[in-house]
Amino acid sequence: MSPRDDERLPAWRRYLRFWRSDAPADVSDELAFHLESTVDEFVAAGMSRNDARDAARKKFGDVNRITATLNTLSEQRERHMERAERFQNFRQDVVFALRQLRKSPGFTIVAVLTLALGIGATSAIFSVVDSVLLQPLPYAHANRVLSLCQRNGSDPVCWLPFGNYNSWKQRATGFEAIGATWGPSSLTLTGQGDPTPVQATQASASYWKAMWIPPVIGRYFTEAEDRDGASRVAVLSTALWRNRFGGDRNVVGRTITLNGRPYTVVGVAPPDYILTPPTEMVWVPLAPPASRLADFGDHELLIYGLVKPGVAPAAAVRQLAQIEAGLAKENPHAGYDGGVIASPLIDAVTGDHRLVLYLLLGAVALVLLIACGNIANLLLARANVRRGEIAIRGALGATTRRLVMQLLTESLLLAVGGAVVGLGLALAAVRFLVRSPVPLPRLQHAALNGPVLAFTLLLAVACSVIFGLVPALRATRIDLQLTLRDGGRESRGGARHALRRALVVGELCMAQVLLVGAGLLIHSSIRVQSVSAGFDTHNLLAFSLSLPGARYPDEARVEATFQQIDASIAAIPGVAAEGRTLVAPIYGNGWSWGAFREGSDGHDAGSVGANMRMASAGYFSALGVRLLRGRDFRTADGVDAPSVAIVSRGLAKRLYGRADPIGRRISNGNVENPKWKEIVGVVDDMHANGLTDDPPLELYMPSTQWSNPQQTLVIRGSVDVTTLVPAIRRAVASVDPLLALVRVATMQQAIDDQRALPRFTTWLLSLLGATGLILAAIGVYGVVAYSVSQRSHEFGVRMALGATAGTVQGMVLRQGVALAAAGVGVGLVVALAAGRILRGLTFGVTSYDPVTFIAVAVVLVVVTLLASVIPARRATRIDPLEALRGS
Repeated sequence: MSPRDDERLPAWRRYLRFWRSDAPADVSDELAFHLESTVDEFVAAGMSRNDARDAARKKFGDVNRITATLNTLSEQRERHMERAERFQNFRQDVVFALRQLRKSPGFTIVAVLTLALGIGATSAIFSVVDSVLLQPLPYAHANRVLSLCQRNGSDPVCWLPFGNYNSWKQRATGFEAIGATWGPSSLTLTGQGDPTPVQATQASASYWKAMWIPPVIGRYFTEAEDRDGASRVAVLSTALWRNRFGGDRNVVGRTITLNGRPYTVVGVAPPDYILTPPTEMVWVPLAPPASRLADFGDHELLIYGLVKPGVAPAAAVRQLAQIEAGLAKENPHAGYDGGVIASPLIDAVTGDHRLVLYLLLGAVALVLLIACGNIANLLLARANVRRGEIAIRGALGATTRRLVMQLLTESLLLAVGGAVVGLGLALAAVRFLVRSPVPLPRLQHAALNGPVLAFTLLLAVACSVIFGLVPALRATRIDLQLTLRDGGRESRGGARHALRRALVVGELCMAQVLLVGAGLLIHSSIRVQSVSAGFDTHNLLAFSLSLPGARYPDEARVEATFQQIDASIAAIPGVAAEGRTLVAPIYGNGWSWGAFREGSDGHDAGSVGANMRMASAGYFSALGVRLLRGRDFRTADGVDAPSVAIVSRGLAKRLYGRADPIGRRISNGNVENPKWKEIVGVVDDMHANGLTDDPPLELYMPSTQWSNPQQTLVIRGSVDVTTLVPAIRRAVASVDPLLALVRVATMQQAIDDQRALPRFTTWLLSLLGATGLILAAIGVYGVVAYSVSQRSHEFGVRMALGATAGTVQGMVLRQGVALAAAGVGVGLVVALAAGRILRGLTFGVTSYDPVTFIAVAVVLVVVTLLASVIPARRATRIDPLEALRGS
């Protein structure tokens, strides 16, 4: 383009064309130039300018089409050039960042490991949250499945009578299927090696329809098989099929023996049906007899409903409530008021675990933020060292944006390195969590899958921005002339020092929140340990036995067999005492029933809900429970003897106040048909449902008058009771070699298993709190040490003028105390608010427990002072002459 041609361009285009690319304007200018040049040629040939312009347009053709085509080509070229330029810049930034990080290996290693700790812990906990809470349930129509409970006042009653279930199933038209399960219980599998206890659940045929997942092989129950008197069928879990039957696909149609009865295997259920271990399981039909379908008082079933497509869940539940209201009127003493409480299946599955997991996710996020604060502090200190380099690059023409992108690239590489190392830590942590005894549903499926890897990548990018952006912006806000004149030394860093101090205060604040949470849980655990169970848990063993109904068809034979087992076990050397009950304390609740005294109409203070348990003679002695009044059960309390009962202290107080209950009559039947029993004893209360639950009201009846084929035996040893297990197995086998011991464990193990999740939460939160405290202490050390290095001239002058080492050391320590005071002050407010989250996880401790808050504050101050001691001592060793000469 000639100078004359260039003059035809607008002035702003001539002077600013290199400011940024403008493809449409360039095309327009170019076409205008060529069109005007053609016009000039025609004018020179003798044509008028108007005729020349028309001829030029005809020669050019469709200008609009040519313009559109050239615009498209130009835009494509510009985009390609911009992408190439961006990639080239990014490649250069990465190469330069790697070179810079390689020059500072200590800084790089510390930063990567610090981030790896935070990112790895966060990714591990997120993998559990993803598996337990975020992943959809595996059922085909999980979004339409509701967990259905009755209502009693404001409380849900989630175990329903057979009669209510049958009425709902027959009359609720808003549901495609209403299924029920009963259990779990234990069945003994024989014929496959030694007798093996297998967890069993009785399920209705409609259960499989509501909770549908295609079977691995075979099928599920049919309605015809879910009837009383139908042929016995069973569905195996995948684990049971593989472990006990070798994964044989011909197992369908095969006959197995459960509790002495033959069952035909019809299918194998996929692993997704097992939400929590154990994974070896069998399902058998519910098949209720007609008498059970008419029972509206015995609460035993869990109910699930699949809402019909196109029906609003609220409408389906309202219809169900109308049915339930009628049943409540017909059965006024059945323990429900006619309301229905429905919840999405995912809420029923996760329950209280949601709070625990989100709490842990928040805790690891705080640790990660503390780690990011430390890295930001390191980068701020490093930026001071690189002030000369940044000033030179700025003087050579590098823009602020270009410098910021370069520094952010370094931060991104640190974060990616931390994420890579953190994934290794996360993998180990996930394996540990999966193998832990924590009873979280679907925990066994936690893994570093696609969503977790994507989360980790996003976490790395977010961390690079969190800890890298502000230091990068700070690093580029420098006076080039002043910095180059001073040789890159920092002359005015007050704002930067304030930022570093604010970061440390924030770290101390977050560490205090973590430590307060851990402290509250630890204090709660100590309170739990001080709670007396109401019985002696030391050297006490418990296990269950299930007598097959095929060989033990009546209560008399059941009780006689158990008495033979009692005698055989009692004869073992080292057995101090032995007893039996339906369900031992800690192992589970008894039968939920009503208990009322004589003269009660079922609606007054003389009628209460109570746990009903069976107990053998010697059971209370074996447990070590105090007999407060009256006597224990005797073998003479037989079927033909008068009906007797023993009550807990709490039940006696509720029904009889301060009056002596011995000799009074109590009933566990309904008011219209009472079954009176004479109270012969009162025993102390037991925390039968767990140490953190109130002792339940309990009514005991002798095993000789009410026996059950499934019972729990408790053995007190005069030696280590665990060493007696082989002898106990032989003693049971001497009575019936086909019986298997189920859930063999000491009572202390049972208590520990029940508290596995709270204990694990306490341990993990304590570990995170300690990690946060260490990282915060490192941050304090870094800030104080950096301050000492920046004030070396000041300290040298002071010491030259006569200041003692103690004075200088006190000045440095006061800086640490100021940081601790600010961190503790802010953290106190935040921790008070955050402590409310733990209300449902603590026992005997308030969310504002002063002991915990004071202890945490003291720990933070002490640790901060310890982190300041080394820099303080270093300040006292400054040579005044060297400091003055260096200035």
